[in-house]
Amino acid sequence: MINKLLPISKIFTCDMEIILTETQLNRILTEEKSNIISSILGRSEETARRIVKNVKNQYKLDFKFLSTYGAIIGGFAGPIEDYLRGLYPNLDEKDISLICFGIIMTFFSSNTEKLGKVLDLIKENGLRTYFDRALRKSYDLKDAFTEFLESLNVTFSNVGSAMAFSFVIPMLSLIYDIATQEGNVGLNVEMLLKSILTYKVLSASSETLSELFSKMIKRFRS
Repeated sequence: MINKLLPISKIFTCDMEIILTETQLNRILTEEKSNIISSILGRSEETARRIVKNVKNQYKLDFKFLSTYGAIIGGFAGPIEDYLRGLYPNLDEKDISLICFGIIMTFFSSNTEKLGKVLDLIKENGLRTYFDRALRKSYDLKDAFTEFLESLNVTFSNVGSAMAFSFVIPMLSLIYDIATQEGNVGLNVEMLLKSILTYKVLSASSETLSELFSKMIKRFRS
């Protein structure tokens, strides 16, 4: 049907009425979701950069690879940072950053010597109890996310582990909203890929991401 009109597709200005076609409205909604995805990834990157910068400035520790994969690391560390801020208002910015830095090193680095230095700093600053609680919460998050991906039968072989998909964690509710709305699965997957692949540091291939989002959308719709 050509120029099919939707009830919500009327936009009023002071002296005129603009009527959008269904195609035009869908394009606007798609662009809006794409912008939200870019904003989520941007916040994740900023979270990783901020944590690394705070620790570098306060304790002279600098692990550049952590900021290289900002969207991935921030996607995992962000919820842990929110957990600490919400539960322990007595912790200041530098304390939270040091704890989150220890969490990041635990899950994203194999350098036990550097991790040991971070854990020593955490202990010296009287933060070990907070770190241990945050670490348990981190394992809960990792296990829940990994089990979810494994239930989708997603292939991890070319990215190493489920943690490479951590950038997806902050956008799960958005993907659920996209999945539960009417629309073509293929077009939804295409929109997600287009928004996400601009972040070149993500280690998963477009084929793997396409598989992931397609299975996620189908799962949320079932």
